[in-house]
Amino acid sequence: MNNLELINYKYYFMIYTCICILYSLCFYKKSRQMVIIRLVITMVLPIIGFVFFIVIDISLRSKGKEHDFDFNQITSSSDYSIFDWNNKRDIIPIEEALLLNDNIVKRDLVINMVKEKRLSNVNGLKLALQDEDTETSHYAASAIMQIKSEFENKIKEISVKYEQNNNDSELIGEYISILKDYIDSGLMERQMEKRFRNDYSKLLAQIINLGTKEKEYYIMKINIDLDMEDYQQARYFCNLFLDKFEKLEDPYLLYMKLYYSLKDYDMLNKTIEQLVELPISLSNEALNKIRFWTAMT
Repeated sequence: MNNLELINYKYYFMIYTCICILYSLCFYKKSRQMVIIRLVITMVLPIIGFVFFIVIDISLRSKGKEHDFDFNQITSSSDYSIFDWNNKRDIIPIEEALLLNDNIVKRDLVINMVKEKRLSNVNGLKLALQDEDTETSHYAASAIMQIKSEFENKIKEISVKYEQNNNDSELIGEYISILKDYIDSGLMERQMEKRFRNDYSKLLAQIINLGTKEKEYYIMKINIDLDMEDYQQARYFCNLFLDKFEKLEDPYLLYMKLYYSLKDYDMLNKTIEQLVELPISLSNEALNKIRFWTAMT
């Protein structure tokens, strides 16, 4: 190749590169990620890359889709795709997916979170609510309002049933479960949350007094009382819990939490000693909590 041919080659290469860059930048507003993808493919596959995208774009328009070609559609069958709609999408956390992907992908992700109706998606929706893309944040806001409405409708429905039959343990358990999910979602206004926490605590006290054999209700009752700083109630139900399940580690762990909240470190240390002396093998969780509370005192 002589010097003249080399100069011509460089000249044509520069022109082609400029064309590729200008073409890719046309899609900047739709998706920053797609700018890079289109630039790379058109540079690596001269002419063929343009033909490839023209075919894709025509195909999408023929299907009535206005958005840009989505690279994730190519990889949606992969085990590593965040768009595995068969509940295998947890490989990439929702929070990271919202931060890393383009607007079209984020919108699809929010729509799918709504379809799944999983409470674990609430934090993802809250994050999407703050997204700079107005359409993504609008989808998230609509989804959150829908979830809140569904919770409130369920609570209204079960509260009517409870008023008609307030001694049914199974019904009370269902009521407790709905309230717990709504409280844990963090979607309530402060005043409403305070009211529902009180209702939740009263229902837990009722199901315990009805003679439940489920230790989880004791744990939930004591934890909600500690959260509300009702230490008298927490102590009372700690006593009931220990009387009912004296050979389990759980009552002692809750006593430790109570005494730490009260800053009664003498009783906290005595409870730790009692727990260690139990004729049972302590779980890793219990051992970790013992180390934690010991370090805190």
